[in-house]
Amino acid sequence: MKTLRTFRTLRTLALAAAAAFLAGCSSYEQDVAKTIELWSHGDYAGAASLSGDVLKETGSGDRLLWQLENATTLRGAGKFNDSIAAFDAALETVADWDRQPDVSVSSEALAALNNMTSLPYRGTGYDRIMLSTYQALNYLALGRRDNARVALNLALQRQAEAVAANAKRIENSQDEAKAAKRNGENSYDADRALKDDSVKSGLSENYSETRSMRAYADYVNPFSVWLDGIFFLANNRGGSDTERAYKSLQRAASMTSCAAVKEDFALAAKVRAAVGVPSIPPIVYVIHEAGLAPARHEIKINIPVFIVTSKVPFVSAAFPKLEFNKSKNSSLRVWSDAPGAAAPATTETLARMDSVIATDFDNEFPAIVVRTLISTGIKAAIAYGINTASDKATEKKSEGVRLAAFIASRVTTAVYSVATAAADLRTWRTLPKEFQVARITPPKDRVLRIATGGHAAQTVNLLPGTVNVIYVRTTRANTPLAVSQFVLKP
Repeated sequence: MKTLRTFRTLRTLALAAAAAFLAGCSSYEQDVAKTIELWSHGDYAGAASLSGDVLKETGSGDRLLWQLENATTLRGAGKFNDSIAAFDAALETVADWDRQPDVSVSSEALAALNNMTSLPYRGTGYDRIMLSTYQALNYLALGRRDNARVALNLALQRQAEAVAANAKRIENSQDEAKAAKRNGENSYDADRALKDDSVKSGLSENYSETRSMRAYADYVNPFSVWLDGIFFLANNRGGSDTERAYKSLQRAASMTSCAAVKEDFALAAKVRAAVGVPSIPPIVYVIHEAGLAPARHEIKINIPVFIVTSKVPFVSAAFPKLEFNKSKNSSLRVWSDAPGAAAPATTETLARMDSVIATDFDNEFPAIVVRTLISTGIKAAIAYGINTASDKATEKKSEGVRLAAFIASRVTTAVYSVATAAADLRTWRTLPKEFQVARITPPKDRVLRIATGGHAAQTVNLLPGTVNVIYVRTTRANTPLAVSQFVLKP
């Protein structure tokens, strides 16, 4: 009777957990799909409104993710003050998580109704860097250059923190793997599973593209580094600012073949070699934030469960996989109709966010694999144990009772296993696919024309200033250009 009562309790908990997990996953995937549908069609205000509504209803586990989505969409809609407030709230959430101990999920917790979607979203390394980078751009859009300086300092700090956080994550996953092996009847040997030929084959087949996308050093975003360089070059107060501009542009130039960046580095070298704080010539930058960041989708790989039976030799484990947007981003063409103006310029790729995100994902993936293997293996062992206990408890009962118990235990464990075998698909979706830039000398009439394939040209009357930035956002080839501008140096 005790075994049957235990089984009934586990069945109730399992079904309740399954329902909760299915509802949660469905809600996130539906909400983010609706937001991206609006965003990808250039309805930035609609995306901001929807993401704001979702944020009001979301729990603490997903709060940071939706704060990032809401802040980005507000920025896309040109609501820079609201975006600053939203990013500030995200910074507070990051600080709250950082004040708490690291999440170290024991094998017992993984075995009890858990998967990685139940863990809080704390933000990736590139999330934190881009958060501060966008905040700097928001401040620049409002002419608040001192605030932008602070945000860029934080972006630089975030890069160093990301390296340390990754080392800690690897250490934690190794500790979890060791703990799982020591956990008695609920043990699982992740190291042994990783040596299995089917696991190795499945991981290699599904993740070779992600590994091939690595192009930059760990936790380095070339766009953030370049923005740091041109800011300190244009707002040079001498001394450390000069050196910082030089170092940042040197790093950026080493990561890209973009002509504008090479010219900026050459200018920084001249400024560095000069005496005092020399003036820099008038410059117009055209920044094109283009396309859509990769999404995540779920794949299944069979893993060995190491149960002494021929009935359950393998079980399907769910892993996240990056899904890159295959659409090609058009470059912008920039020109002046003024007599004697320079030849038209074209924006060139400065930073591929696909590569930034793939590098971060690839660094995190070993920890994801270990946790997924442990969780899936332990839950399979527990399901096997529940079914076996149910069979033993009813072996002397009537055939009808045995059949009912058999069906109930199998259905319960199957529903629970399916519902909780969910990969963590949460990722900052409103980031771009890439950043492009062009660098030109302002024409005498300070009027520029900008166009891309399939769209009528837009006219931009430059604001008074020495260094101007025209910022253009597109999500797809057929979406209209969202154009704004700010002065980097008066």
